[in-house]
Amino acid sequence: MIDQAKRRKRIIGAVIGLLALAAVLYWLSDLIIYILVAFLISMLGRPLVKFLNKRLAFPSAIASIVSLMLIIGIISGICWLIFPMFVNQIQQLSKLDYTQIASQSSGWMENFLAWLSEKNIHITREQINSYIAQTANQIWEAINLEGVLVNIVNKVSSFSVAIFSIIFISFFFLRDEKLFKKIVFLFIPDRQVKRVENVIQSSEYLLTRYFIGLSIEMICMMTILSLGLWAFGIQNALLYGCIGGFLNIIPYIGPVIGAVLTCVVTLLNNIDLGLSMDMFWLLVKVVGVFVGGNMIDNMLLQTFIYSTSVKAHPLEIFLVILVAGNLLGIWGMILAIPCYTVLRIFAKEFFKDTKVVRELTRNI
Repeated sequence: MIDQAKRRKRIIGAVIGLLALAAVLYWLSDLIIYILVAFLISMLGRPLVKFLNKRLAFPSAIASIVSLMLIIGIISGICWLIFPMFVNQIQQLSKLDYTQIASQSSGWMENFLAWLSEKNIHITREQINSYIAQTANQIWEAINLEGVLVNIVNKVSSFSVAIFSIIFISFFFLRDEKLFKKIVFLFIPDRQVKRVENVIQSSEYLLTRYFIGLSIEMICMMTILSLGLWAFGIQNALLYGCIGGFLNIIPYIGPVIGAVLTCVVTLLNNIDLGLSMDMFWLLVKVVGVFVGGNMIDNMLLQTFIYSTSVKAHPLEIFLVILVAGNLLGIWGMILAIPCYTVLRIFAKEFFKDTKVVRELTRNI
């Protein structure tokens, strides 16, 4: 009876401890996100820091600053390259003759209704217009313009604080590669420090390989899509290629979103072609570029990045992404592989005697 009482108290204590930890993590969620993003940036920049430090004898602080500035410069350069094209595209869309679009849409509607009538589906134009108007009114009523403006201001302020915080923390993570471990060890019992250190060390190695590979994949896809769209004479090919390459970080559905977005804007940019064969073949070219780029990505790039870098079977990765997407949506799909990698390493360190764990972690 005494042992049962002690066991019950331990379980209750563990549950209370987990709830308290969850509350603290929720309360400090923004700070935790800043630290994790900064840790990710430090993993990307650490190879360069080591090169500058060991090969060129740069002091750690200078090497960290140079590496951080290089990462910021690459991101800023891509934004500087894309932003003018994005503004130009917005200007083009704002200059469209929407009266002409409405007139053409009316013709398309008549053809569509005639086709439905041939299939014995009787829907009137008034019913469609009424549905569109009702939906538009509901959307407009749901939009609180004052609230939207306040939200934008708050988001901009929060984003500025986040950027400054991440850059500041990243510098210290780059300068002292053991700093992240020291922070984690503050919350770990002494008897588990060695195991947790092994987990962090292995995670750093595999995740560094993964994120470097993911960055290479993104750049390759931006290049492939941009060149393909440019070769077929699509306007603003570089803009759509960069957007498509960036969306490629969302496994499986990212290329679909990029292709649909590019098709819609291409349709609007060439609205004067109407529902003609020229428009049809133009959209076929766009879809063909994205399909071809995605095939190259699936057969070559992702096989190297997802399987080789994190040392997991492609089917295993697919199932993990599928489950994460069902549970957490797009964010789950993006974070599935890094989180699964850390979980595998953790399981190998703490549950290595379990058969399932041995099978899933035998390559790491």
